Amino acid sequence: MTADRHILPRAAEAHEYAYNLFRNKQRPEIVCAVPEVRPVPHFIDLEQWTFEQPLRPLEAPPPGFDSKAAYAGVRFNGFYLFHALAAAPAFQTALEFVSGVL
Repeated sequence: MTADRHILPRAAEAHEYAYNLFRNKQRPEIVCAVPEVRPVPHFIDLEQWTFEQPLRPLEAPPPGFDSKAAYAGVRFNGFYLFHALAAAPAFQTALEFVSGVL
C-alpha cells in the first residue's frame, strides 16, 4: 500500500462517512460509492461515469447500498461498487414478480 492512501479507522461504521456516488452511463444500475476523504479512482472518467449525488451520514442510502459491504470495499479497494436495483426497472419488476409482490 502506498503512503498517500487514506485508511478508514476500523472502529468507524460505514454510515458515518459521506460518499460521492457515480453512476455508469452504459450500465446505469452500476454505482460506485467513493468516500469524500478518498481520491476518486482512475476508472471513474467523464466518458463512462456521471456524478449521481452525495450520500451524507445518516441519510437513507439508495436501494442496493449495503453499509457493511461499503465499509469492506472501501477498506480494501478505496471504493464500493454496487448494483442499484431502482436503476434497473425491468430487473426490479421481475424481482417483484418472482417474490410475489405483483
